[in-house]
Amino acid sequence: MPLSSREMNIASYDSVLVQPLSWEIPSLQRLWLGESTEDKHMRMMVLLQCFDCYDNGDSLLLNQTYVQPRFFVLCLVLR
Repeated sequence: MPLSSREMNIASYDSVLVQPLSWEIPSLQRLWLGESTEDKHMRMMVLLQCFDCYDNGDSLLLNQTYVQPRFFVLCLVLR
């Protein structure tokens, strides 16, 4: 029995290349529960890394003179 187009789309997948991080990975407790400014910065770095937008610490998305905080998620998704 031939597969429908929906079943063919479900059966296919995109491969993702694994890339090592260039910075030390914080603990989950620190990422979720940390309250210091460094912890908040780490959370942003992890989010940017998930979207493959973090380039060695000089991401313009983190600079508030380029991107206002209220537009950050929109710019991240549109990038």
